[in-house]
Amino acid sequence: MTTDIARSDLLPSTQAKYDAIVRSVGQDDPIDWLRRRVRATTPIGTVLPLRAAIKRHMMEEHGYEADEMKALLPEAQGRSTAARGAMTAEQLVIYYMAVEEISREPARTILALLPMTGFRIGQLCGLSRNDLDTLILSKAAKQTLTWYLDVIKPGHWLFTGYGNKPITNHAIRLYTRKIAKRYPDLADLTPSTLRHTFAVMALGRGMELQTLQKILGHGSILTTQRYLTGDGLIQG
Repeated sequence: MTTDIARSDLLPSTQAKYDAIVRSVGQDDPIDWLRRRVRATTPIGTVLPLRAAIKRHMMEEHGYEADEMKALLPEAQGRSTAARGAMTAEQLVIYYMAVEEISREPARTILALLPMTGFRIGQLCGLSRNDLDTLILSKAAKQTLTWYLDVIKPGHWLFTGYGNKPITNHAIRLYTRKIAKRYPDLADLTPSTLRHTFAVMALGRGMELQTLQKILGHGSILTTQRYLTGDGLIQG
């Protein structure tokens, strides 16, 4: 079974996940392998990437059509959770699956970067090449941005909209609303949710509060503390 399903239209983090899933199938029949793993009690955040990886593999490597795969693949049933404050790990998986369905750039990359960076939408939309050396980015964010720069090859503004001007905040907010409308588990999704998600994950991975303060752009560390405790995201 071929395990390399690399395609230039996938973000690096998604491609790595898909490759790992396909390798897990081994010599089994991919559809049977997937059916054994889809249960009503399985978190939907686990089901969706498995289903997407197998679908892509069957279409790219075995020539199946989308309609054929729709009939063959088990339904993406699973245990869901409600969005509240920062997203859970399961909700974040669903979010990235939704982002991967967006074909239009630079919207897709901006939406992918928001929970990876903690930046405000306006901050990301207004980035230029002059800003690249000053950004504080995680490894995943660097990989995503590098992929975008290599594939899209933007000019002075990294994320352009109409007339070679920076894409607008409004355009990105429209995408978050569409995602929230399409996915019930993300019904409360807002740009603020993505920023909160970054903050909670960053602290969970050991980031110093002072560093987080700098990334979030808060003038006082007390603001950062209130930001994390105001919605009940972190207690104590």
